[in-house]
Amino acid sequence: MKQLFSLNTISKKLLFILMSVAIVSTAMVASVFSAYELSTAKREQVASLNTLGEMLAANITAAVLFDDQDAIQELINPILLRSDVVSVSVTGPQGNTLAIAAQGSNSDAQVAQDPTETVLITTVLSLEGQDYGFLRIQADDSYVKEHVAFYSQFLLLLLFVTFGVSFFLSLLLRKRFLNPLLHLASVAENVTTSNDYSLRAQELSQDEIADLTSCFNGMLHTIEQRDKLLESQVKERTEELEAANVQLHEYAYKDGLTHLPNRRFFYEKLQSLIDTKDMKFALIFLDLDGFKEVNDTLGHDYGDLLLKKVAKRLTRCVRSKDTVARLGGDEFTLIIEGICEQGRACQIAEVVKTSLMQRFMIKNEEIYVTGSIGLTFFPSDGTTVDSLVKHADQAMYLSKNKGRNRYEFFSYLMEDEALEKRRLIEDLRIAIREEQFELYYQPIFSLDGQCAAKAEALIRWNHPKRGLVSPGEFIEVAESSGLIGLIGDWVRKQAISDAATWYEKTGHVVQISVNTSPLQIDQGGNWANAWIEQTAAKDLPPQAILLEVTENTLMDLSSPIQEQIERLSQHGINIAIDDFGVGYSSLAYLQKLDIDVLKIDRSFIQDLQTNESSVALIRAIITMAHNLEVLVVAEGVETEVQQQLLQQLACDYLQGFLFAKPMPAQAFYESYVEGAPVKTKRISG
Repeated sequence: MKQLFSLNTISKKLLFILMSVAIVSTAMVASVFSAYELSTAKREQVASLNTLGEMLAANITAAVLFDDQDAIQELINPILLRSDVVSVSVTGPQGNTLAIAAQGSNSDAQVAQDPTETVLITTVLSLEGQDYGFLRIQADDSYVKEHVAFYSQFLLLLLFVTFGVSFFLSLLLRKRFLNPLLHLASVAENVTTSNDYSLRAQELSQDEIADLTSCFNGMLHTIEQRDKLLESQVKERTEELEAANVQLHEYAYKDGLTHLPNRRFFYEKLQSLIDTKDMKFALIFLDLDGFKEVNDTLGHDYGDLLLKKVAKRLTRCVRSKDTVARLGGDEFTLIIEGICEQGRACQIAEVVKTSLMQRFMIKNEEIYVTGSIGLTFFPSDGTTVDSLVKHADQAMYLSKNKGRNRYEFFSYLMEDEALEKRRLIEDLRIAIREEQFELYYQPIFSLDGQCAAKAEALIRWNHPKRGLVSPGEFIEVAESSGLIGLIGDWVRKQAISDAATWYEKTGHVVQISVNTSPLQIDQGGNWANAWIEQTAAKDLPPQAILLEVTENTLMDLSSPIQEQIERLSQHGINIAIDDFGVGYSSLAYLQKLDIDVLKIDRSFIQDLQTNESSVALIRAIITMAHNLEVLVVAEGVETEVQQQLLQQLACDYLQGFLFAKPMPAQAFYESYVEGAPVKTKRISG
């Protein structure tokens, strides 16, 4: 009920206004007419009574004149027939009552009514100007009340009819007036609920609402245009974002150069296969052999084109459901699903290896590369991504270490070796930090084996758990892990310190030969500078140091390494070629470089007694060296027969277990330096 009569809509409000105006207007008109009717009724009563009095006055005057009271009484009694007449009296000139008639039996009571509620009409009874008395008619307000009652009923009926007509007209007018506004509100509501800005409101009138409708339609048009523009922009931006997402996905999961799946895709693919129930697959790691040489000689653009062609060849070697990915650089991986037998994996690896061995034509250049391949299986060789990748990588490096252009399968023995290598690297780091190394010295004797002219410094590692470790067990690991530089720095400082100490104590120069790893020789010349500066800092004669380098280190005559060796020679530090004969022997560097000593590899010395070819080869080496004014040291002399043969071949110096084993610095000093002064001969070209 409260909701029904609440003015919560503009329709109800307008109806309320119209009805209020109609009711107030009708009430005002009814009030005015009621007042007018009341005054008119009173005037009509007075007028009718006056008329009645005047009509009877002549007859009553005659009766009074003849003093006929009965006649007077008969004349006034009919007046009481009027319902409003209370009493009628006739009095003489002196005020004496001649006749009286009243309603009811108690005439006095009626006459004595409240004068405010009665009307008294007095008519003079006169004849020919002579007054004979007065006719008095007293009436109450019943006449007025009857008129008012009748008018009130009429007015109520009129008000009811007026209210009904007003209500009906209000409804008609409200509908006519509100239709445009309600239509506008309906359209606005539809637009709000549907978000359809193409809807338009009709102009149903020609007034201000029409202007409002026009403005509303204009606003909708503007919003529609903006919405379309925004939709177009959103669509365009969405397309751009989708394209960017596709491109980002490609960047995230594809290699930009070869368009193969990249490292991220590879790892996620590997994990998804591992998570698949009853899945079996072979994982192949491949590293290109000779790729660095292509980059170094032909340029990186050739290297990039080569990688693209390699990617295409690898893709053709496997099925469409298999995965070929590039991890980076020249490393590729292949995931062969459904394979867990070595036989089938060997076939695939052989196909890949043979495919890579075929010629590549790039910009009219013929390029040949090979592949080192490692294979592992899921789940037999690992059940996690990390373990599979690690094992495949270990197998691949094993194939590289075994000569390249081959494939190897992972074995847990291989992993044990890798773990041992990792432990060795960690122990080496500790050894460098705690200086657990020690230099042993092996004397180098004159040809007769009587005089220790010099010695070779050989590093030993005093491992806290394993005891004394020879360099053959850790030097290669040190080179592969990048620790050889730190070890070489320690060897240099210790060798110079020992040689300087002995020189200071005895005054004799004991030449110390020190092995040098090619990895120690940097491009900036720091290696040569360190030897020159540290020998000078210790006041050690430069000829007290003999640096041993391998043949392979000297092969590139244009390398900065050559310049460093020349600088060392200019400062008096001697240079020796270690393990001569087992590398890429060439006479070119012997002619162009100031080489002081050739050290014949022990492999030739071991065959000296049984192999005439070895004798001939050693004779040729010694003859060539002497012609170039280069001295010769024979390594690994272990028998007297070998010594005799070398004496016959005129070798300059002998080194081996026949004479002495490597020994600690103090033992060497006491045995060959401190006792009697050794006869030294300077080794020089």
